Amino acid sequence: MKKFLIKNFCLFLFLTLPLFGQSDPSQDSVKYRFAPVLVTATEAKERETPVTFTNIAKGLIQQKYSLQDVPVLLAQEPSMLSYSDGGNGVGYNFVFLRGFDQRRLSIMVNGIPQNDPEDHNVYWIDFPDILASASNIQVQRGAGSAFYGPPAIGGSINIVTNPFTPKPFVKFESMLGFQEFGDSSQSFAQTMRKISASFNSGLVENKYMFYGRLGKIDSKGYRQQSAISMGTYFLGALLLGENSTTRIHLFGGPLQDQLVYLGLPKWTNDNLKLRRMNLSDWGENSSGTGFSYAVQRRPQEKEQFNQPHYEILNEWNLSSDQKLSNTLFYYDSHGWFDYDASWGDASTIRVDSLHGFVPTPVVSNSLVRAGVDLVQWGWLPRYDWHHENGDLTIGGEYRYHRGTHWGKILYAEGLPANFDLDYIFYQYDGIKHMASLYVTEIYRPQADLSVMANVQFAYNQYQIQHEKFLHTSFAVPYYFLNPRVGVNYNLTDEWNSYFSLAYTSREPRLRNLYAAEDAYFDPNATPQFELSDTTNGKRIYDFSKPLVTPEELLDFELGIGYNSSKISGTANVYWMEFTHELVKSGQVDIFGNPVYGNADRTRHIGFEVDGSLSLPMNFSLHGNVSLSKNSIVKLSTVIVDSTDINGINYTHKQNLNGNPIAGFPDVMGNLEVTYKTESLYASLTMKYVGSFYTDNFKDEKNKNDAYTVLNFETVYTLPKIFNTEFQLRGEVRNLLNKLYLQTGEGNAFFPAAERNYLLGVTVQL
Repeated sequence: MKKFLIKNFCLFLFLTLPLFGQSDPSQDSVKYRFAPVLVTATEAKERETPVTFTNIAKGLIQQKYSLQDVPVLLAQEPSMLSYSDGGNGVGYNFVFLRGFDQRRLSIMVNGIPQNDPEDHNVYWIDFPDILASASNIQVQRGAGSAFYGPPAIGGSINIVTNPFTPKPFVKFESMLGFQEFGDSSQSFAQTMRKISASFNSGLVENKYMFYGRLGKIDSKGYRQQSAISMGTYFLGALLLGENSTTRIHLFGGPLQDQLVYLGLPKWTNDNLKLRRMNLSDWGENSSGTGFSYAVQRRPQEKEQFNQPHYEILNEWNLSSDQKLSNTLFYYDSHGWFDYDASWGDASTIRVDSLHGFVPTPVVSNSLVRAGVDLVQWGWLPRYDWHHENGDLTIGGEYRYHRGTHWGKILYAEGLPANFDLDYIFYQYDGIKHMASLYVTEIYRPQADLSVMANVQFAYNQYQIQHEKFLHTSFAVPYYFLNPRVGVNYNLTDEWNSYFSLAYTSREPRLRNLYAAEDAYFDPNATPQFELSDTTNGKRIYDFSKPLVTPEELLDFELGIGYNSSKISGTANVYWMEFTHELVKSGQVDIFGNPVYGNADRTRHIGFEVDGSLSLPMNFSLHGNVSLSKNSIVKLSTVIVDSTDINGINYTHKQNLNGNPIAGFPDVMGNLEVTYKTESLYASLTMKYVGSFYTDNFKDEKNKNDAYTVLNFETVYTLPKIFNTEFQLRGEVRNLLNKLYLQTGEGNAFFPAAERNYLLGVTVQL
């Protein structure tokens, strides 16, 4: 890690130095320019933008964030929940908004999309501890909430990092987490640790600011063999020009972790030992009360990955009412994970005679390394014009992504003599070109009324190239036009109302078109395109006709808000009408990920309320409730009943019309009681998540039960000693030691950690 940081810090300085030649601004200019820089994100504003949204300010982030990942903090917001594979909120974490998983949200840092261009997922572990440098988070709910990047289906999340302050400081943090284990003689053990150091230069020569943070987060996990170790860094420089502001960021962190991605049978939840198991495969007995077989995960199954993020963000004031913003970014990512492929034989891993090897009797017990080398870069320009009675924004993006995926055999019994361990038995390039243009106008015909109209044109093209052995190659372009209109009306100084109507569409994942990583072992992992011909047993596909179609959504939002010195809140309803929504098929791949397919029509209807109340004696109350109905309007799916002795699958179609959609709770809510003085912050939170099905077949056995979980956190700031500030932190998560399941995929469920604790100290000079 040391060599990596030295190398990238030198590159960081090289990129930064040319920006420091601008003229020295006046003191008044410095005061005017030094504000949070929102270079590429169009931020919703209260009582003006007709969008359903929530802001999480810097002060609240600092109070609530310790070391767990971003989804844990977001889970307290309206209609949001999270889960982690390892159970304790550190490692692979996932966030849901209105029931939509993060693949269908637009997630950004400083307006830069973070969704992987190929699989649409978000890997929060690629930028660990990002909240320690965050100044604001805005969550927008509903369709079309992001104007570029991945079109938002469920909503968008934008994390803004602006850690610079005019006052210099040096800060040190140390945190320890402890876990209860009800199944072990070691019933209490340290399982988490964070240590970090940060500095801020303050304002240098009235135009420069520098910020740096280095740290490390370690977790042993709650489930067995679910440890993770993450180095963290954030380096930043800010230049205040006479008419411009420029920031340069480098952040990320190399990681090492053990694999844990498969859920467990539902009946293991009440068994303190079994619920912590980490299996690579399992089956249930006929009564569904025990294992017919269970394969322990091999200790060699591990992962290493590193994705440094380089950003240059510039904001140039052309005049008092015109502004030009530009963002450039570059990601260069490399890593691999080793997994058990003992189910494979010589032909599966291509060491048979067809691939030039001398046949061997049996190849078994394989351990495979799956690697990926990713490059992504992009440019996000934007022009803002504040004109009479309104604001006009014109912007765009271009992003390029290339991912080289490969696999090799680390170990197997029965390999041919003199086998080359560098032999690559599958490899391909996944390429994506992404471009969009958007125009937004917010017009104010009168002081209490604002009308918004925006439209986005998006172009995305997938490519598969250079596939080894199978030689599949294609390019699939997508074109989208996503409009939105809305009106906000301020009824009084306290009350406002709004509505919006939006249409959005987005492409499926690359894996929905072709699961190239599975093609080396799964003969059914064929390109999902129409067959144009079959000659001599060889399939020829028409790559202009994919079988999986883009999702299309029409979303109506209607809301009302109230804001006074003591009470604030919002209430809204939404109606989301889908065509070709990608829903879970009830199956998972070998890595526990759900397999998706198009539904003809689906519908999501909901009501959300969010509010805060100031109480006497420094207490306050905050809460939110979400009620929704998420149902399939029209879908017939193919079910495989059985396979006869000749290997033929017998199938039938099952009508799923009217069934609830998997993964969408109908009821969610949060309630928080807070006590706050100048030196003490204490909070008790309660989260309720209603039951929901984990497949679309309305199978009661595949239902995640409702749960309620309580958390407590407190931060105490001691009086300064020799101008040094000491801050103590304490947390108790799952206060009542509830045994509950966070979510599930089909018949596999993910248990949450038992009661756990955190103690921390922060020293700031």
